[in-house]
Amino acid sequence: MQKLKRIKLGPKGKQIALLLLVMVTVGIGLTAFGGMKAEFGPFAVRLAFAWGWPGESRLVIPPLGEITAYTHRWPVVLSATLERIDLPLLQHELLGVSASRDYLAGLLLELRGHLYRFLVRLCLVGGGAGLLAGLLFGERRFAAWWRTAGVGALLVLFIMGGVLAGFDQEAFKNPRYEGALEVAPWALSLIEEGLNRLPEFSLRLAEVAGKMDTVFAGVNTLSPLANVEGELKVLHVSDIHNNPAAVEFIEKVIAGFGVDLVIDTGDLTDYGTALETELNRRINNLGVKYLFVPGNHDSAAVVAHLRKYKNVIVMSKRIYETHGLTIMGWPDPASTGTERLLPGDDELKAEAENLRAYLEAADREIDLLAVHNRKLVTPLPAGVPVVLYGHDHKMAIGEVDGTVLVNAGTTGAAGLRGLGNEKIPYSVALLRFNRKDGRYRLVAVDSIQVFSLHGKFILERTVVNTSGAAGEETGDR
Repeated sequence: MQKLKRIKLGPKGKQIALLLLVMVTVGIGLTAFGGMKAEFGPFAVRLAFAWGWPGESRLVIPPLGEITAYTHRWPVVLSATLERIDLPLLQHELLGVSASRDYLAGLLLELRGHLYRFLVRLCLVGGGAGLLAGLLFGERRFAAWWRTAGVGALLVLFIMGGVLAGFDQEAFKNPRYEGALEVAPWALSLIEEGLNRLPEFSLRLAEVAGKMDTVFAGVNTLSPLANVEGELKVLHVSDIHNNPAAVEFIEKVIAGFGVDLVIDTGDLTDYGTALETELNRRINNLGVKYLFVPGNHDSAAVVAHLRKYKNVIVMSKRIYETHGLTIMGWPDPASTGTERLLPGDDELKAEAENLRAYLEAADREIDLLAVHNRKLVTPLPAGVPVVLYGHDHKMAIGEVDGTVLVNAGTTGAAGLRGLGNEKIPYSVALLRFNRKDGRYRLVAVDSIQVFSLHGKFILERTVVNTSGAAGEETGDR
């Protein structure tokens, strides 16, 4: 068998082969290690380098999608992904902001510093890749290692220099959007106007907190219900939509009224992302059990995050018993994995049939049924005394065929989407149950609405008669 002949390279051939090896290892190294986390103020952003054609820059905001612009001609993709917003810190910082443009300029200055560090990191990755190439090539001299490391770093500088030299900032005026396209108009308006309005928004949040005490002072002026031993108070909240003031609102109502149990009928978030779950951390410290029914804006990621909280029970097509009540929860079909925020009418109708079939098969008396969308209980299942729902952001208390229906409205005042709309209040419903014949019966519902801009609140009591009809007794303070 003939032996293979070893190919011998001359000095120039070796140099060319080594250079090619350095280029390959640098390319692989930048792809594998060309990422860096940057934290500035309340924001955490991941900067990343990748190869791709055509050359582009990407801004990735998980709840909204991805904005891309063709900013350069080199086959390089530069991306910045917003990983986290520390909302309590952001709110704290904005309380002291008098000039939003100066605040933005400070953030951009910090970001620029991180970009310089990102460039240095890429050069170090290039140098390390060049050193590795020298070792793989069989170089054993220290001077040769320095040369290959230097070539790797210079190669990165050459690439990034070419990108920056031809970088076209005007390309962002014609971007491409991918992701949740249905919210692009809202996202753009938030980007354009949000920063100038954030101080105003933050001040309103603080104003809401300050007005809560007025609510509790005024509640004593209502005509009290009969003082029956064993009263159970259930707080119904819904549609928080990422508003951090909502949890503070809930905390104050729990403390002021002696709430025993909280039931949330969904839409804690807007787009069901892990980023948004940072907003609900304080729910874990409310001190009472918190039953949660996922809404169409919530997702498996949100549900998984909430399941980690000791005081939270995520209701998933089951019947639960707690505090002497038998409660059935049924999540919105959009929360189970579909990419659409709004399920179609046919899907809701089919899910409503599944709900009624489950209830009939269970053959149990329940005290309360909680859903996100009222269409899931249309037509109403027979024999259910109380139904809680949300979704449409309109507080309502009514009675249909012996069933009391309660809509808590929007406890987060529609979230950021409601910013600037003075007509949307923060709202909750407080259900009062008394024990009768060994079973809790709903006797009254107190609706509380707070208009943060003017500090106005409305507390309205709806008394439920023993016959099942609902009467009203209203207090407007």
